[in-house]
Amino acid sequence: MEENIKKYLGLKVRSLRETAQITQEELANFCDVSWRTISNLERGLVVPDLLMIYKISQRFNVGVDELLNVKAQPRKSLSRISAENQLIERIRTMDDHMLDFVVDQLNVVIKHFKE
Repeated sequence: MEENIKKYLGLKVRSLRETAQITQEELANFCDVSWRTISNLERGLVVPDLLMIYKISQRFNVGVDELLNVKAQPRKSLSRISAENQLIERIRTMDDHMLDFVVDQLNVVIKHFKE
């Protein structure tokens, strides 16, 4: 899977660069890396760090999710994320008996609201 991601990202960067009619060296200068790094990226030989991915997305005005071919999830509010994280932490501290009980109760609630 990692190889597919590297190859997709490399092809996407090359396509964006060629469409913008800039050289590997120009993109490299923008990203503060060598042109060899851009060449290796486009050939799917390296995984760029997060800062480089960000800079490439900014240079070509595309989202990081588009650059990485990630389907964006609907945005969640900070309060929703916080509530989910609190729930996950509570679940992690439960013993097996309590976890089984909670799962059973959750299934009842889900069944009730589906109807």
